Amino acid sequence: MQISQLSIFAFVGSILFATVGGAASSCTDWMDQGDGTSWTTCVDDSGVQHCYKINNTPGSTAYEVSCSS
Repeated sequence: MQISQLSIFAFVGSILFATVGGAASSCTDWMDQGDGTSWTTCVDDSGVQHCYKINNTPGSTAYEVSCSS
């Protein structure tokens, strides 16, 4: 795993921790889309699903996107 991916996990984890008031979340691994982006989906302790997308270049910031396909 690349260092940038580890920092992405830490960033998303901190967002999820803050948004659900300290409740833990369960997230999938980051999935490379082959177009220079990756995404993950998380479910918080309340059962609410959240999806995140990120550009694969170093220094990019993950952002929440719609989970619908």
